[in-house]
Amino acid sequence: MKNDNLIIAVGGNISNPDGEHPTKICDKAIDLLKSFKIFVNRQSNWYISDPIPISSQPKYFNKVITAKSSLNELEILNILHSIEKKFGRVRKKVNEPRIIDLDLIDCFGLILNNNNIILPHPRAHLRRFVMEPLLEINPNWYHPIYKIKASEILKDLSSQNIQVFDKIIH
Repeated sequence: MKNDNLIIAVGGNISNPDGEHPTKICDKAIDLLKSFKIFVNRQSNWYISDPIPISSQPKYFNKVITAKSSLNELEILNILHSIEKKFGRVRKKVNEPRIIDLDLIDCFGLILNNNNIILPHPRAHLRRFVMEPLLEINPNWYHPIYKIKASEILKDLSSQNIQVFDKIIH
């Protein structure tokens, strides 16, 4: 089993056609990961934040998980995309509202940039809704490229407003 430096950001900002809240949908997706040999170690609190870039769409609900897996980065990415599809994610345009979003933030510290995958996630360090929950569950995480901790990255993201979300009862 590889190390636990598998980091996935989980979120969404619209309910599914059945009216399920994004946090409920995402929790179901997280539970499904183990059936694909992705084993969750830790989960942050849920956070609520404005969309980035700023728009009139609903606020986002986000959390970060750490996990272990013996799968490779492309297998993991494909699993994340298949789970998104299973829960109703349709990709039409960039930054659109979504039922679910599963982003591979860091995969075993790999640095890759090719037609199939970019690691670490190219915008994670620009998003407080990723860095703050990540810091909550993995305070020693270093960005593989910039070689700085999430706490240092957060100093540059203080203008982005997020807060811990007191989760609704499912």
